Amino acid sequence: MAAMSVTALLHRHAVFHFCALLLATIPAFWPSYFFPPKVEADYHVHFHGIVMFLWVFLLVAQAGLIRAGRRDLHRLLGKTSYALAPAILISTLLLMNYRLKGAINAELLYFLYLQIVLTGFFVFCYVQAMRYRHTPALHARYMVGTAFAIFDPIVARVLFVSFGTEPPWMQLATFAMIDALLLALIAWERGRESSPARRVFPLMLAIFVAIQVPQFFIPRMAWFADFARAYGALPLP
Repeated sequence: MAAMSVTALLHRHAVFHFCALLLATIPAFWPSYFFPPKVEADYHVHFHGIVMFLWVFLLVAQAGLIRAGRRDLHRLLGKTSYALAPAILISTLLLMNYRLKGAINAELLYFLYLQIVLTGFFVFCYVQAMRYRHTPALHARYMVGTAFAIFDPIVARVLFVSFGTEPPWMQLATFAMIDALLLALIAWERGRESSPARRVFPLMLAIFVAIQVPQFFIPRMAWFADFARAYGALPLP
């Protein structure tokens, strides 16, 4: 039997991996969002949380439709991303501004950098996925990239809640997981893909390494704290 290409692998099995990511949100957000000691009243948190959960649901549904061969419904449902992806960007920008209006400390700056770079990676992957929406091999890979962008916020919380892992160790763990998964996909592609799609996962790995390394020193720099204060001072709703 011929070796399965990575594109075929994604079309057949991505739904199970996206479901695992969705299930991971339960232990990740149970104590802080689903069942917190005190119910969050501010709309920024709910706006951001709802659109992010909807994105994971969308990934599961879209991958399931591809696996079932329902490309017609896949294309129809995909149109909702034109509203959902911008909502994710807007909700993130508003949430960052809201959190920066209070006292700024080292922990806040640490997660601010992480939020900025992961949001940027999400936007990059989504724009590329839409750019290549008529090229399944490229489109599928970039949509997987949007899942990698939200891997850390989910898995890092699981590590913190379940095992008490704190920064920077939880980012070292999640970054290592992401890099390992991308390396596995790159290795799987060797000899199986000859299209331009082979360049996507190496590009993602290069971007991730470029944003992961500064995580451990940029948040400590004075100019980044100045940026945080300036952004927090913006009169956003």
